[in-house]
Amino acid sequence: MRRKDIVPVVIPLSRMKMTLLFLGAVAIGVLGLILLIYEPESINHSNRFSWIMKPVPRFLAGFFCVMFSGFSAITMLFRLFNKKPGLIINEKGIYDNSTAVALGFISWKDITEVKKITVNHSSFILIVVRNPIDYLNKTTQWLKLRALKMNFRYYDTPICISAHSLQIKFDELYKLLVDNLDQSKRN
Repeated sequence: MRRKDIVPVVIPLSRMKMTLLFLGAVAIGVLGLILLIYEPESINHSNRFSWIMKPVPRFLAGFFCVMFSGFSAITMLFRLFNKKPGLIINEKGIYDNSTAVALGFISWKDITEVKKITVNHSSFILIVVRNPIDYLNKTTQWLKLRALKMNFRYYDTPICISAHSLQIKFDELYKLLVDNLDQSKRN
């Protein structure tokens, strides 16, 4: 009986989704700049939200908006001009380039399970691996390592894939990964 091989699938990054994320980051940055620059003439202290207009909270909120959105906008800008596909699925495994904290190649031999979770109305695919520490040791970038360790602490795996920046629907991606994992186990 002839075994069925895994058909290679290349899923590109969605330029439209990344452009929208970039524009959202820029909008939050502009809001942060307004909070930093704008000086209210008077504060109505009877309003329960008036604390945000006091100088220190206003500065902190503006500062964090500018820093977070600046980092996000720069990351999205680099990803917009990235020519590599977001995800490649083939007979050897998965090559993940879907997020800023993607780990690259994940072998089918290392994958034990593919699960889906929902966090704050956003769906993610968890790739559970036999040797998560080896995957954590793949990166030396401090911020990326922090994010991967947080994934590992909360979900018992550092590898978390989202369809947000890919040209595929979440359910299609999940089915594709589960089917290919089953196929690789049979081969």
